[in-house]
Amino acid sequence: MLASLALTATLLALTGSPAVAAPAANRAAPEGHGTCTATAPGSKPQRRGTAWSCLEAGPAPAWVVSRMTRTAPPAVPAARAAGPGGSRHDGRTPEELCVDDSPAAVVSNRLAYCVRGVARYKRLGADNKVEGEAIVGILISSGIKETPNAAWQERVHVVAVEMHNMPDGVSIAVSSTCSGICTTQGPAWGGSPVILREEGKGRSDGVLGYSSPVGKGSKAPNIRPSYHLDGRILGGGIPQPPVNVDQAGPSLRCDDQVTRWPGCIVEGHMADVTIRKSLYGAAAVTYEWAQKNLSNPTNNYGTEKNPLHRDAIGDTDKKRTITCDHAPRFVRDNLLVPDDQCDEFPFAMSVEGGKPGSMCVDILPQKVAGAWDVANVRIMRGDKATAICVRSHVTKEQNEGAGRKEVSGAVTSARILDREPFQVIITD
Repeated sequence: MLASLALTATLLALTGSPAVAAPAANRAAPEGHGTCTATAPGSKPQRRGTAWSCLEAGPAPAWVVSRMTRTAPPAVPAARAAGPGGSRHDGRTPEELCVDDSPAAVVSNRLAYCVRGVARYKRLGADNKVEGEAIVGILISSGIKETPNAAWQERVHVVAVEMHNMPDGVSIAVSSTCSGICTTQGPAWGGSPVILREEGKGRSDGVLGYSSPVGKGSKAPNIRPSYHLDGRILGGGIPQPPVNVDQAGPSLRCDDQVTRWPGCIVEGHMADVTIRKSLYGAAAVTYEWAQKNLSNPTNNYGTEKNPLHRDAIGDTDKKRTITCDHAPRFVRDNLLVPDDQCDEFPFAMSVEGGKPGSMCVDILPQKVAGAWDVANVRIMRGDKATAICVRSHVTKEQNEGAGRKEVSGAVTSARILDREPFQVIITD
């Protein structure tokens, strides 16, 4: 079905009453129509001239997704916001991922994914010409950040986007398995097939569930759900042997190393901390200025090419003291900034943090004409051409807000493990 699905396509050629042999009985199945099964002798379809019942599945083309969702892709298909150096933050919902304009069968970010597929049912005559066809789109999506305890659910949405000359309609049932340290709950709709007889009709209330019994302090990578379809052309009859086509699903990592509860993320996506200038003013400008002005490329911390890494076991207070309070001591000045604090970058909570203050440049971000901008930053001490870190005058509110709400919040929500890389993205 999908570039990340495992399909079980069970084709039913249909019976009725015993009669003459089916015209396809002694012939090889036709090629180019997926998996084809000879129509049962004497069945209603055979009496109508149907020799073969066929099913093929694969990634859903854009027009199928559009017909299913009746909406356009997001204005920025790959991400919601661009940061310094072209780094990107992708905070799209599962619904937005489903209508992404890429041809990928699986579209994901760190905390959500959508698997997009299509099943094509065909009735062929004795001459192998198509007499009837049904096209069913399948969307399977999940926002895993919304489900605690290393458990998450997927929403299954199926729609008959086309239905031509299928007198009795088709059915589709969806179930799943999961590799790695993972268990499943399902199948969708309690195992009952969804009957589709009219174009444009479908169901969106299917649910598949998963959990990972990952142990405290450990992690479980490479968890892969696989999806199974039971697709049938209806009309009553004799079931034919199932045909299995196995393909990998999205890869997830579950862990119990970040918060008091275990949880999961989609692998292959770097975590990010997004900080808005409209909320955190001088603090946000400090990090943006550092990324744009420290001359040595290896000091361009927190970018996509040179990310920071979480230090979960280091002494954050000690590292902050080394940066801000060792000679030359950072000079706090409440006349410059009310409730002035030393805000350091790279962060003390990162592996890269704890740089000696003597190697930093001290700056003063300023709000001009109601706007925070790196162009308005004053250098108070040091040389940006040789500095490997930044110390900045910011208010306590801005410093703690950016650190506690955004940096610490991202560690929790994006489940950033010890030594795992992350980027820092500044937006307006």
